[in-house]
Amino acid sequence: MAENLIITVLIPAWNEEETIAHTLKSLYRQTRQPDHIVVIPNNTTDHTAEQSWNAGAEVLVMPGENKKKKAGALNFALDELASKFEKQNNPAILVMDADTILEDNFIERAELKMLEEVDVGGVSSIFVGRESKTIIGTLQAMEYARYGLIAFHRPEVFVLSGTASLIRWEAIKKIKAARLVGKILPKGEGYYDVDSLTEDNELTLAMLVVGYSVPHCGIFSVTDVMEDFKSLHAQRKRWYLGALQNIGAYGLQMPLWMISIYWFQQIGLYIAMAMVPVVLGIFVLSIIFSMMGMIKSSVPMYTIFLFGVYVLTQVMTVWQTGWRGRIVAALYIPEFVYSLMLIYFYTVALLEYLKTRGRNTKWQHT
Repeated sequence: MAENLIITVLIPAWNEEETIAHTLKSLYRQTRQPDHIVVIPNNTTDHTAEQSWNAGAEVLVMPGENKKKKAGALNFALDELASKFEKQNNPAILVMDADTILEDNFIERAELKMLEEVDVGGVSSIFVGRESKTIIGTLQAMEYARYGLIAFHRPEVFVLSGTASLIRWEAIKKIKAARLVGKILPKGEGYYDVDSLTEDNELTLAMLVVGYSVPHCGIFSVTDVMEDFKSLHAQRKRWYLGALQNIGAYGLQMPLWMISIYWFQQIGLYIAMAMVPVVLGIFVLSIIFSMMGMIKSSVPMYTIFLFGVYVLTQVMTVWQTGWRGRIVAALYIPEFVYSLMLIYFYTVALLEYLKTRGRNTKWQHT
């Protein structure tokens, strides 16, 4: 096994004065302490920089306006620190959001995974939603819990989560070099693609194309949920449109197995969102057919049984979210409405992609 990593944490932050101290505390609680913590305030109008400094982090402020948002802030920091990384033995970068809370052993487990397997380019956390008192926030936490169950049982992740991922320096340096050449990756200049709406999704594709694997280490990170319809719409439109934009930009540059996996993922996403209204639709239709005399029994027992099994499954898969999530899942109707919302968001993103290929869409902080 190679010698231990030298781990630098990079936290791009935009007006995160209320959360940054908690994020830094979760780093100080790690069983394996990071070697260096850097917060990159950009376009901030609050006291994020002061709060970070007071909490013990180094602050690397971007001069002027950062029009390239999160990816621009990360590229700036990586360029500033590149000469330092080049002098280190086994450098790695933990990139995390300024509202993320890590489980105490994330760095320890992620480092072990990276040291054990030399082809690992990045190790992701599995994100879950922060507890919310609003119904829309609870529904997102339930959605994330189900995603976490699926991700936990896969050896690799679909996306190196922007909430928290450990990135091998040699891997991201190789990605930047490949962007400059523009043959196996879309032409670009930075470590992160500043034109992508979802820079973490795009980095994952780049990591796979240049030959690295992207596993998770089975450890969770807690992130914020959107507390209103407008914020959720902006977030999901960016996520869905960004994913389509990235897959379209890579085209045949990805190996065939990657193309099939990521397009099937998009199709599967739509099918999964449609399942809740489809199940309810079947149940309602069976009642209507029964009332019309097209089915002999008043309400077919097999329909009631199948519907009950489905609702029970929905409850069990969000068990970790607590009683609020379990009750919402048992009520079913809130998830029905939420699924319709997600289908609407995805359809809007898909139509915009087909119309513009995402070229005119701007990155929005959520």
